[in-house]
Amino acid sequence: MKLEIKDYCIRCGLCEDLHGDIFHFNHDTDEIEVKYDEIPSEKEEAAKKAMAECAITAIYLARD
Repeated sequence: MKLEIKDYCIRCGLCEDLHGDIFHFNHDTDEIEVKYDEIPSEKEEAAKKAMAECAITAIYLARD
């Protein structure tokens, strides 16, 4: 499972607040980043929850 954050992300930080083990706010680029290229299996449920909790649905499954 791979995640991507769409360009229209408003950087509210909710994903990082709730799932800091998966997301990180990069202050240098002013972007929320996914910490993993491939989400570890033990974090997949949290990643799915983060997609549902995103304030503007900016977190998506990445398409290869």
